[in-house]
Parts: sequence; structure tokens; C-alpha cells
Amino acid sequence: MRENGGPVPTMVRHYAAYLHAKAHITPETSVNGTTEAEIRISAGEKMLVLAFGCRKRKWFLRTIEIRHGQQTTSFTRGELAKAIAALLGHEPLTPAKQAINGVSGPRTDAALRERRNTVIRV
Repeated sequence: MRENGGPVPTMVRHYAAYLHAKAHITPETSVNGTTEAEIRISAGEKMLVLAFGCRKRKWFLRTIEIRHGQQTTSFTRGELAKAIAALLGHEPLTPAKQAINGVSGPRTDAALRERRNTVIRV
């Protein structure tokens, strides 16, 4: 892991170690002051970028992006494994869209009340 800038926060080091273990590519980290950090790994013409921010002395993962030429694809925190697979060419570059329908979509008030009132007897 190459470091640029100041000391690398523990959370950023953790993500860098995870990326190295999964992708077998040495990540490059950079820290900008005390509020921003980035991890970058490249595979061919694609680059995976994880951007971190610090607020009230707590670090958090802000964005996950794959950059391929002029195209940038964003992923959510829960899609980090998909982003790594897309970087390595194991999955398509676009993240999966989540289907929202009556069954898998957001729960309505009635569904929440029903779940809360359900009694399971053993």
C-alpha cells in the first residue's frame, strides 16, 4: 500500500487491505488534510476509487466509483464486492438496479403494523 499525504486513518487502511485481499492488486492511498482520503486500484484501463470523508472525527465511506475512460459508474457501500468484480471483468460495469414492487419495495404502514402484531406461538 502506497501512501501519499498524512497518516492513513484506520478505516481507510482496513478497506485498502480488503481490496488487496480480494483483487490481488496493491492499492494506492492518499490523504488530503484531516477530512478526506482516497483509495485507488487499477486493472487495465479501469480504476476503482473509494472516497472517504471525516466528520466529527469519524471516518465514513462516501463514494465507490469505477472509472473507465470518460465513463464513471457509481456503486453503493453494499455493492463493493460487485464493484470489485466489475473492475476485474467478472461482472458487467453497470450496477444492478433494484426492482421496487409491492413485494420487495418499501413497506407500507399496514405491512409494518401487520408484522408488529404477528404472534408466533411455539
